[in-house]
Amino acid sequence: MPVIEVDKNDLIELCGIPEEELREVLTLVKAPIDEEEGDAWKLEITPDRLDMFSPEGVARSVKGFLGIETEVSNYPAIDTEIEVKVNKVEARPYIACACILDVKLSDNLIKSLMQLQEKLHETIGRKRKKIAIGIHDLDKVSPPFEYLEVLPDEIAFVPLGKSEKMTLDDILKKHEKGKEYSFCLEGFKKYPLIVDKYGEVLSFPPIINGELTRVTENTKNLFIDVTGTDKKLVEKTLTIVATSITERCGKIGKVKVGNEIYPKLLPEQFSIKVENIDRVLGLGLSEHEIGEILKRMRYSVIELKGGTLRVMIPPYRVDILHEVDIIEDVAIGYGINNIKPVVPKIPVPGKKLPKEKITEKIREIMLGFGFQEIMSFILSNKEKQYLKMNVSEERCVEIENPMSLEYTTCRTWLLPCLLEFLSENTHNKYPQMVFEIGDCVVIDEIQETRTRDVRKLAGAIAHDKANLTEIKSIVEGVVKELGVNLVIKQYEHDSFIPTRCGEIYLNGKSCGFFGEIHPKVLENWKIEKPVVAFEIDLTEIIKNRKTL
Repeated sequence: MPVIEVDKNDLIELCGIPEEELREVLTLVKAPIDEEEGDAWKLEITPDRLDMFSPEGVARSVKGFLGIETEVSNYPAIDTEIEVKVNKVEARPYIACACILDVKLSDNLIKSLMQLQEKLHETIGRKRKKIAIGIHDLDKVSPPFEYLEVLPDEIAFVPLGKSEKMTLDDILKKHEKGKEYSFCLEGFKKYPLIVDKYGEVLSFPPIINGELTRVTENTKNLFIDVTGTDKKLVEKTLTIVATSITERCGKIGKVKVGNEIYPKLLPEQFSIKVENIDRVLGLGLSEHEIGEILKRMRYSVIELKGGTLRVMIPPYRVDILHEVDIIEDVAIGYGINNIKPVVPKIPVPGKKLPKEKITEKIREIMLGFGFQEIMSFILSNKEKQYLKMNVSEERCVEIENPMSLEYTTCRTWLLPCLLEFLSENTHNKYPQMVFEIGDCVVIDEIQETRTRDVRKLAGAIAHDKANLTEIKSIVEGVVKELGVNLVIKQYEHDSFIPTRCGEIYLNGKSCGFFGEIHPKVLENWKIEKPVVAFEIDLTEIIKNRKTL
């Protein structure tokens, strides 16, 4: 979960309520205090609420929840003559800009801006690869500006934090930020640049701004640029940054970027039925009651008619994708603590699925062998699933818009999860024996969803003398307890040492493997002890559940 740091006194001033009341409300609006150190509070923010990655955004939600300020905030944007000429930029095709006029940059606002940039870069920005934000002192440059692409050695400028000019190529190779984010521009022959009418460099997106436009406490007018590879995300990010600043001070100024005017502050409209809200929450709320709750959640209600509400969504809310997102806000506005649990009326008694019964039995068997159970996320990424395991990448279910680079795919096997666990526990004593029983997701074009969940069992043992015989005896012991016929054949698998791997057949069908993990895989995971492991697809066992 993203964590932001705020100054307690600053947040109290922004919200205009006593400290004790603020502490309570923060939990109710999904921004609980995670840590305290003096006047510094660390707030844990849910990843979907990008608009709350700043104290200004948190205060906006708190004031709405308490009814201090309700409905969609009015963000008037004044016309300016600032323009940005946009050329074709292959590496980052999209750009959106705005200016904030008459700002008063206090220490708290500067810290807030830096933190907001960092959190947006790390989450939806995918470490700046998808979007990157630049904030500049507008008075130090001269519009109109130009967004263009140039050769690596074509232009030199003084990057932020330096005193000498560097070419773009030098920045990528020598500057700290250049080395950290150079991967964003890999494979491109030309690089993006934003310059003013005299050729002065504002920014080398997504790497670094120019020292010329450094923002200080003396800055009066800001220029904001957002560049990236996803147009909608670029536009929404600009809106989040611009509206966060103006919650504290300043006026938004419009900027003509190519043929479009930014920022786009017009709220979107959404219709939702009362019956759908009641079906999910079961609160029996009337149209009027729901409307009042949504106003406190910073929506504007346009129409209440025939059991349907038509609402306006705040322009900075990028997380509203489906009516269930609005229903969640109704629940938050009503008060999660006020919702009383109700025992569902089910006409027949429930019982465990056969798959779960078998899972329980296998769990008991593994614990009996001295293994420790772990539970990992079904979401993973290709590096862990394939690259670190020394196997070729295969088709898998990928997340279209992942919130984190850590979770971009659904796992197809469990063994990487076990090795990750072992790699994070090298400081603990050995031997280490761990197992997991969990679902994996595989592509299956026959299914309605084109995917299929597969229940699997995996186990791993790590210690100085871990060997093939040890893990083979574990596999044989497990299947013997399950009463299933086992046949082992020689097998080659890139994650295991050649000739030190076996394939598992149950009832004549291949369903798993075991062996000694390859040293290259252990090196990838930074595991210093020998590891033996196995993995079994439980599908065949579940089909023959009558034998248990």
